[in-house]
Amino acid sequence: MRRLLSDFVDDPIYNMKAVEQQTGISAATLRAWERRYSLVEPKRTASGYRLYSDRDVALLRWVRNQMTEGLTISRVVAMLLAMRQHAEPIWIDSEDAAVTPQQEAPVPPPSFVQPLYQALAALDADRADEIMEQAFALYTMTTVYVEIIVPALVEIGEAWHRGEITISTEHFASAYLRGRLMGLFQAYPNHHDMPMIMVGCAPGERHEIGALIFALMLRQHGYNVIFLGQDVPVGDMIETVMHERPAMLCLSASSASSARALTELASGLSPLGPSAPLVCYGGRAFDQDASLRHEIQGHYLGSDPRDAISAVANLLSARNGYSV
Repeated sequence: MRRLLSDFVDDPIYNMKAVEQQTGISAATLRAWERRYSLVEPKRTASGYRLYSDRDVALLRWVRNQMTEGLTISRVVAMLLAMRQHAEPIWIDSEDAAVTPQQEAPVPPPSFVQPLYQALAALDADRADEIMEQAFALYTMTTVYVEIIVPALVEIGEAWHRGEITISTEHFASAYLRGRLMGLFQAYPNHHDMPMIMVGCAPGERHEIGALIFALMLRQHGYNVIFLGQDVPVGDMIETVMHERPAMLCLSASSASSARALTELASGLSPLGPSAPLVCYGGRAFDQDASLRHEIQGHYLGSDPRDAISAVANLLSARNGYSV
């Protein structure tokens, strides 16, 4: 089966590590090709990270396969330029779009957790930047979110409870990570033609990093995502839903009290009838106390945000046939 290169989505969503894994082209080679041939022109996040689109990845696979057939990179680039100058369509065969097996990174992701924690505990933003940049260069963004940032944040919280760091240090760490994640969230395009998903924190819930990571992952997967932030009162939440009419509302709670504050939400949304959004929830409160899941009307998305993304897709597909 063949597809036109122009049919591939051009939204920037993949970091360099993900492109390496999907194309088999090393980061060093890719950067050299960009400098010398302008083969692809990735977008940049506010922090300077390269982001590539499905179209970029498809083109790079096409180039890789041409070279496998014996052509040099300069010959492939010349052929590509000629095709573009004559407005010839570029067809991508199914084998060109095949994903190459992922190669293991030289060190496991958890090895970054303690260094990141130590940098944040020392209020050393420069060192934290270095660690984050190394992690993003080695792993996919989702891996960095789930296996490095979240565990480091948990360690920060536990250190505060043990009295090993001050509340000001905990606030610094949270502010630093929130800033990095919000920069990425704002760098990704919002797909206004896709179902709207609102993501926020339950009333009284001040810990928003988990919800922000989930909102970022949803936006990366092509949804129209509105991030409401921390401590959203039920009344304001209902008013916003009534006005915006999202397809889904996803809420996070880390404590039982903030989780139980969501019990009034279902009755407040009842006037919308069948057009009411799907209500989903997650967070440490629901992960640690399964009984809370029966007190709140809605769908528990699980403890792993990667599984939660799949659950969102299944729920939207079952209700309205949406897919991304």
